Amino acid sequence: MIRTSPKKTREGIPDEEDNMKITVSCVQLLPRLGDKQYNLEKMRSWVETVMTQYPKTQLIVFPELMTSGYEGTPEMFQELAETLPDGESMRLMGELARKHHVHIVYGFPERDPVLTDVLYNAAVLIDSDGKARGTYRKVHPFADEKRWCRAGCGFPVFDTEIGKLGIMICWDTGFPEVARCYALQGVDLLIVSTNWEDPYADDWDLITKARAFDNTLHLVAANRIGNDGGTLSFFGHSKIMDPVGREIAALDEEKEGVISAEIDLSLTQKERARYYTFFRDRRPDVYGEIVKPY
Repeated sequence: MIRTSPKKTREGIPDEEDNMKITVSCVQLLPRLGDKQYNLEKMRSWVETVMTQYPKTQLIVFPELMTSGYEGTPEMFQELAETLPDGESMRLMGELARKHHVHIVYGFPERDPVLTDVLYNAAVLIDSDGKARGTYRKVHPFADEKRWCRAGCGFPVFDTEIGKLGIMICWDTGFPEVARCYALQGVDLLIVSTNWEDPYADDWDLITKARAFDNTLHLVAANRIGNDGGTLSFFGHSKIMDPVGREIAALDEEKEGVISAEIDLSLTQKERARYYTFFRDRRPDVYGEIVKPY
C-alpha cells in the first residue's frame, strides 16, 4: 500500500502508523433531477470548497446518483447515462482530481459499454491522477430502481495510494454480507454513496454503525437531502465512523455541507488484535445457511 512518506520519530525510525492516516471528506448535497449540467457545476464548486476548507483531503465522497437525481424515469436515466472511462462527469471530475491530487467517489447512471441499452446504478472512483479507475455497480437495487437498472454482480476492491477501498451504494449497506465480502478481501475503508430516505434516519444511523463495527473498518458515507418532487425525501446524516462504530464526524441536519476528518487506518489491525477478533474466530465451515436461498 503506497502512501505519503512516513514521519520519523526521535530515533530517526519511520513512523509507520502515521503513514496509515488519511483525510476524508463527505459532501451532503441536493441534486436537481434530470439536470446533469447543474449537478456537475455544483459538484465542481464543492470540490473547490472542500479543498479550500480542508486542503489535506485525500478522498471526497458524494451521494448516490449525484449527476442525475433519484426519482427519474427510465427514459431520463437512458439520456443521462455515461460509459466508463470517458463520460462527461468523469472528464470534469478527473480534471479536478488531478488539479488537487485527490480521490473522488460519486454516484451516476452507468451505461454498459457492450450491451448499450443496459444501465446500472453505479459509483465511480476517480484517482488522484484524474483517472477513472472503475465503477462499483449496486448489487441490491431498491424498489423502482429496478425499472431502469440491472443489478451488479461483484465487489471490486480498488487498490490506491491511500489504501484498499470498497464501495457500497445505499441499500447495499443494509446487507451485512456486502461489507463482509469487502473485509474478507482486505479493504482498509468502506465507502458509502447513498440516497437513504425518510423516515428511516434511525435505521441508517444504526446500519452504518453496525457495518463499521461488524468488520472493524472505518466507514465514510455521503447522503443527499431534499426531494425530487416525487414521493421520497432525504434527510442527510452523512457520517464518518471509526472501526468500532463510533461517529468521528456527522452532519445530522437536512442541509448542504461537508464533514471532514483524519482517520487512522492502522486502527483496524490494532482493534482486531486487541479485542475484536471476529476474523480470527470465524467459523466458515458452519455458515452454510447464509448462502442458501430464503
